[in-house]
Amino acid sequence: MPPAALAPPLQSRASDRVRLARLALDAALVVPDVLGAEAGVHGVRVTADPPAGPLRGVSVIAQADGRYAVDLRLVARIVPLVTLGEEVRRRVQASALRDGLADRLGTVNVEFARLLTPDEARDTEDARGAVGAAPAAPPPAVLPVAPAAAPPRPGPGAESMPGGTSTGVPRPPSPAPPAGPPGEASER
Repeated sequence: MPPAALAPPLQSRASDRVRLARLALDAALVVPDVLGAEAGVHGVRVTADPPAGPLRGVSVIAQADGRYAVDLRLVARIVPLVTLGEEVRRRVQASALRDGLADRLGTVNVEFARLLTPDEARDTEDARGAVGAAPAAPPPAVLPVAPAAAPPRPGPGAESMPGGTSTGVPRPPSPAPPAGPPGEASER
């Protein structure tokens, strides 16, 4: 008697969801004026791709009608965003059609995480060139983009700092500590 199979063979082909995530990210990253993709502060725009690693900057979620919604979070140059978003959407749809996934593609949402000035964009392209010049490293799916620092704002107490100025707004009083011994609740 032949031995019974212990488990079904592993599926060698990626799911439609992962294929859509890959093609959407690839299509978006070749659009002129798109400089990269970001997962977001809480890593919401990420799709797991076990053989290749996580795809940062794209999430693909099943819709009620059986298709998949694609959400992209991109970094771009300062350009007209409506036009850029429409171009990204058009290229994602064209890629899905070419790869036989047009019937699986639902809505395509494009979010711009950050917009870079010409100087910031040039720095990003320089970093991209340095990454591409690394001999043994595969190119990243997400391009490196330096985080933008927010300028410091004077807050309460700034007048006590050297060179500081008062905001003219008084600081609210601290709340009073609760009355009674700790751990006792009042019953009324």
